[in-house]
Amino acid sequence: MLLRHSFFYLIARGVPGIISLIALILYTRLLSAEEFGRYALSLSGVGLVQVLIFQWLHLVLARFTPGKELHEANRVLASIFAIFLSLSTLLILFGLGIAFFWPDSTTGALILFIIPLAIATGWMEISLKLESINLRPATYGQMLTAKNLTALACGCALIWAGVAETAPLIGLLFGTAISWLLFGRHSWKGVRPLWPNKTILQEYASYGFPLAITFALGWVLSSSDRIIISYLIGDAATGAYAAGYDLTQQSLGLLLVIVNTAAYPLAMRALNQKGEAAATQQLAINGELIIAVALISAAVIIGLTPSIIGTVIGSELRPAAATVMPWIAAGAAIAGIKAFHFDVAFQLAKEPKWQAYTAGIAAVVNVVLNFMMIPTMGLTGAAVATLMSLFLACFLSWWIGRRVFPVPSMIGSFVRAGVVASSTYIGAHLVQLAGSNHFFTLFLGLFVCALTATISGLLVNICGVRDKLLEIALKPKG
Repeated sequence: MLLRHSFFYLIARGVPGIISLIALILYTRLLSAEEFGRYALSLSGVGLVQVLIFQWLHLVLARFTPGKELHEANRVLASIFAIFLSLSTLLILFGLGIAFFWPDSTTGALILFIIPLAIATGWMEISLKLESINLRPATYGQMLTAKNLTALACGCALIWAGVAETAPLIGLLFGTAISWLLFGRHSWKGVRPLWPNKTILQEYASYGFPLAITFALGWVLSSSDRIIISYLIGDAATGAYAAGYDLTQQSLGLLLVIVNTAAYPLAMRALNQKGEAAATQQLAINGELIIAVALISAAVIIGLTPSIIGTVIGSELRPAAATVMPWIAAGAAIAGIKAFHFDVAFQLAKEPKWQAYTAGIAAVVNVVLNFMMIPTMGLTGAAVATLMSLFLACFLSWWIGRRVFPVPSMIGSFVRAGVVASSTYIGAHLVQLAGSNHFFTLFLGLFVCALTATISGLLVNICGVRDKLLEIALKPKG
């Protein structure tokens, strides 16, 4: 069931992911390094507002909706709708005040884009989570595809019209609004905002507020380095770092999000409908796939970094992006395993405060390491600092998480995934050494990686694929 749902979400998120990759290709060519750096910083601001104010709501939706009767589920939707409207109103008032009194007029103008875009993104994420909970990958994919395609078309048109770094932000805002109106509003038909009673609000808050803190600390881990780089080196360096980072997230990160989008609701349904033992069993299945995707994808990216950068990133940003991308890929794999496997223990046990503690320690370490390593190592120092901090966070999440929920041991999964990832990296590296044309080398490298991963995956029976194929082959016909 997990593999089938993952395939559906591969299509649902894969097409929008390709559009995002095309956007990265175009924006790194149409914008200067400084303009792309300011655009990346603006997106970081949107991300901070999103995780601080809104992200806990769609996790509350995912935690309290699955397995419930229709009228109970609609009551959760009505409560989340009311809370979202209240938070949005406060955010608009606060944002207007900040933009008006900000000493730098350029930054003040960007804040006027960041606030409405953060609100739109927050509502979009809640709506996407609702489609995921209801197991509707087709609508999920339509929303994302319409958003990314409209945003890209609008953003490029505005850049050619001379709007510069605000053009992609306007495009995102317009694309988000259009896609929800076309495909997302039907799921909210008949839902009216209804403020929850005190007991329910306290339950939501006790679950959601620690997660809001956790996500803010996660933002420190993933995005604060851009601000520190901008402060210590400049916007152009931020643009190069962001290009390498975003390219990794739109490939490796996207694959992990696809798997988790399919996996998390299955674990939650198992817990709500069958109990803790069933949830633990589902976590074992989910975890093996997440670990395999994380390690194998990182191996591909690290092995083919020069060709990936040469094909995708604009020439002005390539040299610096190429130096940080292998480190970022390793960090993204660790971050994905932490967020989509080990951290799930805190969510299933309704103990998100521990997740906040692990993220908090890692965030402090990350900031300290960035200020220590960037002045001497440049962008590589920022990437290494993030990798070290993410490894610490992952270790803490595993160490504490196993004490709050019976997360299955995944040693065998790591060994199998490590074997496949190692063989895949060797294949990618050999192709990279022999190639000269970036596009051809990338194409051939991906083919070799797919072949190598398939063969080695069957040999070690990763995710039980060999058993499933044998079962299908030996199943009596008729």
